Formats: sequence, structure tokens, C-alpha cells
Amino acid sequence: MPMPMNMIKSNISLLMITASLTAIFFIPAAIAGTPEDKVKTAIVYKLTKFVTWPKKKQSLTLCILGEGTINSELTKINRKISMGRRLSVTHKDLNAPVDKLCDILYIHNVDQASSSKITNNLKGKPILTISDSRSFAEQGGLIGLARKGKKINFTINKSSADASGLNISSQLKNLAKVIE
Repeated sequence: MPMPMNMIKSNISLLMITASLTAIFFIPAAIAGTPEDKVKTAIVYKLTKFVTWPKKKQSLTLCILGEGTINSELTKINRKISMGRRLSVTHKDLNAPVDKLCDILYIHNVDQASSSKITNNLKGKPILTISDSRSFAEQGGLIGLARKGKKINFTINKSSADASGLNISSQLKNLAKVIE
């Protein structure tokens, strides 16, 4: 015996409501940061406490280039205070004039050629570049984050830091692998 039309419509409506509710509850979990992202974000925040910019800053703008789950974690430090300066977190695209807009630049999931081009364009500018891309500091970025076992270690490129005019605390250098 065929189902009446009103029961079919009712079942379709119920299916659509169920699908909508499923999306509401499961999509945020899919875009939430991983525990590793949370640790990297905490490190980025702590780094701001050990770096001095050449000109006194009332606020620091942290720009994010690239897409990934860490983006949602980094935006959680928006409006936090670090050493009396308010952090402002924003996303930028690869063509944005980051040298004019950013004090800190976090590069994530950006191809190596683009990343190298960006760090080369920022040489000598007081912008703290940070990335979790492989060999970032070795390729001219200021601070590279890398997972080693269960820990996130960081590497500081001393010559890039010196050229930028940023003063990185000796305490921070003692915790990092420093390369010339």
C-alpha cells in the first residue's frame, strides 16, 4: 500500500530538520582547533611577551596567512593583552600589503614559494614572522614552530631577527634552537 503524500512530505521535512541539526552540532567540531593548534597558539601569544618592537606599540596586529584549523585558535587571542598591548587578530590574503598592516605574521598552509617570497619581502622590516611550515626559520623566517615527539619546539633565525630590528629576549633564545 503506497504512503499518502502528506506522510511523504512529513518524512522529507523530518529528514531535512535532522540534517540541519546534524550540521549545527558537527560542523563546529570539524573546524575546531586540534590540541597541537592550541599549544601553537599559546606559544604565539607567549612570544609576544618576549619580543620588543623598535617603536613603542599600543597594540599589535597579528595577521594570519593561509587556511587551517589553527586559524580558529589564533582568533581566540584577539583582544588579549600582552605586556600592556592589545592583540588584534585578522586574516589576510597572499596579496595583502602585510608590511603595512601587520606586526606579527603567522603563515600556515602556504606553499613554500609564496612563503619564501613573503619572508624575502619583509626582510629588514619589524614584523615577527612565525610559521609551522617545515624549515621556515632556515629559509629566512624569524620563528619556526615544529613538532618533535609530543612537544612543539621553536627555532629562531638570528640574522633575520637582527635585520628586522626586533629585539628577542635572551630568555626566549635560551629556550629555542637559534640559527645564524
